Amino acid sequence: MPAQKTLFDKTADFGGQPYRNVTSLRESEDLFDDLTDGDEDASAIAAEAEMRVKDHLVRRDPEIIHRSFHYTRSVIDYPFKNEPYLFTRYGDGTYGVWYGSLEIKTTVFETGFHMIKAERAVEGLDEVVVRERAVYRVHCSAILIDLRGKQKSFPKLLADDYGFTQQIGQRMNREGHPGLLAPSSRYKGTNTVIFNPDVLSNPRLHCYLTYFFDPQTLNIRVERTIGRTWLKVDGLKWFERGK
Repeated sequence: MPAQKTLFDKTADFGGQPYRNVTSLRESEDLFDDLTDGDEDASAIAAEAEMRVKDHLVRRDPEIIHRSFHYTRSVIDYPFKNEPYLFTRYGDGTYGVWYGSLEIKTTVFETGFHMIKAERAVEGLDEVVVRERAVYRVHCSAILIDLRGKQKSFPKLLADDYGFTQQIGQRMNREGHPGLLAPSSRYKGTNTVIFNPDVLSNPRLHCYLTYFFDPQTLNIRVERTIGRTWLKVDGLKWFERGK
């Protein structure tokens, strides 16, 4: 393990609700069209009422089955129950790792980077690619190793080569630590890196997002409300056009 003791000299008694950004569908946006004749205000009222009912049901029975993708333990359990496990910044593929972020924008830049990387590998792609996402809030309660602010002394925390960070993950998993608070390499935010799903609970839908990736400019335009640009991700920060 190349990291010195000073890398692990800080912990945080964390109790919060990190954001989890996952592939999904904008189901709720159009669910009430037949009842509201496309009236946006009426649809919003109907969707809000549905969310209140669902929230009440979740509190009564956390295991209740809802529409696919939503209000299920899969938002928490998926990274831990699907082998082979993913090869990620803190995961070497032999154990599961759950990633969230303390800021919603951090989740967009993190997932946006991986979307651009994946789409650039598609040969001959020249049209805008549209991807739907759902963002959840998930409660997390645990003593976490706090790596925030350590990137100056340990720049490999942000490197595209995951060798250093995977050794950290291996140690956390081997010693039974629940997780980390780690600086994001894609945005000025903090990621929650969780190795034990037992410290996570109560996943709740926060919002839907739609990503529009332009392979010509390497930019992603993000809509939170349909038809309105909420955020832009400049892929040229990470990739060169045409390469």
